[in-house]
Amino acid sequence: MNSLLFSFVEISNNLVEVLNSGLGIWYLIIVNIFGVIAILAKVSEFQLKSRKGIFFLAIISFVCWTLYFILQGDFVSGLINIVCVVELIVFLQREKYKWANKKWLLVLFLAIQLTLGILTFKVWHDVFAILAGIFTTFSYFVLSKKTYRILSVFNMSFWVANSISKTYLFALINDTFGLLSVLIAILRFYILKKPNKKGEQQFVSIEKGTDNF
Repeated sequence: MNSLLFSFVEISNNLVEVLNSGLGIWYLIIVNIFGVIAILAKVSEFQLKSRKGIFFLAIISFVCWTLYFILQGDFVSGLINIVCVVELIVFLQREKYKWANKKWLLVLFLAIQLTLGILTFKVWHDVFAILAGIFTTFSYFVLSKKTYRILSVFNMSFWVANSISKTYLFALINDTFGLLSVLIAILRFYILKKPNKKGEQQFVSIEKGTDNF
């Protein structure tokens, strides 16, 4: 298993060298296009109220970042994003199928994130991507939008640290705007209050008075 994962890492690194030498400046353009699409999807994600809308944009973002990181030769970050895509597809089935609501799925995905992260660990700052993946798993498993957004503050913060430590410009722009977006969403939905009919303060209601997905 370990040697197999490291073989994938070598393939990723070789792919970067081949594409970089063959495409030249177009290689950077293609890589950064994925980054731009991911940025737009991630910034919009936290402002939506629909569970399906949030997950749809999240999947687009994770797919783009998977391609972005692998094409950068960063297999750890790419692999974590692949797992996140699978998680989201499974968690989207929670309204239809009982098996998708089982708590063991959360434990399973956390174990997968941690195991694959450790097996492909190359440099000390890979820990930021691993922690980001763990908090991402928690955030998309919960049914409360408020908890989801609070946990997203942590996973976006770790992605910011990952991008800074590995000098990924577009990823840093995405992660910074994503972090700002989730903070704005928390401010918008939970901190800013409006008076009810009795003059008391109450949280701004989301989706027919419920904060659940």
